[in-house]
Amino acid sequence: MRRLLTLVGTILVLAACSGDGSSGPAAIRSVVVSAPFTTVSVGGSAQLTATATDASGAVVPTATVSWATSAPAVATISPAGLVSAIGSGQTTITATAAGVSGSLLLTVTPNPSGSATVSMPGFSFSPFTTTIIVGGTVIYDFPALPHNVIFATAAGAPNDIQQTSNRSVSRTFLTAGDFPYDCTLHPGMSGVVVVAR
Repeated sequence: MRRLLTLVGTILVLAACSGDGSSGPAAIRSVVVSAPFTTVSVGGSAQLTATATDASGAVVPTATVSWATSAPAVATISPAGLVSAIGSGQTTITATAAGVSGSLLLTVTPNPSGSATVSMPGFSFSPFTTTIIVGGTVIYDFPALPHNVIFATAAGAPNDIQQTSNRSVSRTFLTAGDFPYDCTLHPGMSGVVVVAR
């Protein structure tokens, strides 16, 4: 009997030493997304930070964070948390660590300078969506390969740009609205100018 009690006591001591004292990764309870500002102009950027904390509120520095945007046409985000503003509007940026998420609402405003440039790499307009304010100007930068810019019929649309190469041509937009356009020389090559008040 004494030997049995000694054996049981030894097992309990070993269990206490081997189980509860081990240190594993801290469980993440919350993720907070922060930014230096929550409004960015088209063409601008902002570095976001995600802070993961455990149940005691201590920061978990080893947390692996993944980023996502609810509206890629408004803003994109890199794996390192750098936001790039693409078009005006709002998007929710979400950071997720170990299945726990935090988010931040980001607003993208039109380019305050009122001007923007559209380039033509290959058979595309870049960017596809160009956002300016009323009275703003879009500069179309034509490469050696000829293209044209033909606007859809809409009140306030500027004059078309006929086949052009190796020069820049500008158009000013005096009316708010969306103004889609195509290069009719190359089917599928399209873009749109969004003019905000």
